[in-house]
Amino acid sequence: MGRRGARRDPPPASEEAQALAARHVRWLSRIPGTPTAEGDRERSLAMVEGMGDMYVDDPRFTGLYGDAAGAAFVRDALQAYARTRM
Repeated sequence: MGRRGARRDPPPASEEAQALAARHVRWLSRIPGTPTAEGDRERSLAMVEGMGDMYVDDPRFTGLYGDAAGAAFVRDALQAYARTRM
């Protein structure tokens, strides 16, 4: 769990975090040509997990989530979602 400001993030596997991860995956599924849009489960899992890694590994994306802790939270929530709900 990361800390951003005075707020403490919920656990990545919490219902709140998983609802946000589901929203993120729904957004991805609306992009034509992506595995999630095509319904390819195996490739969708790899894409969602890979995107989460990219958010942490690439500073251009990390900044979109506030800081490294925010990006790690998003990655962890997406990976938990991919493992349990996709």
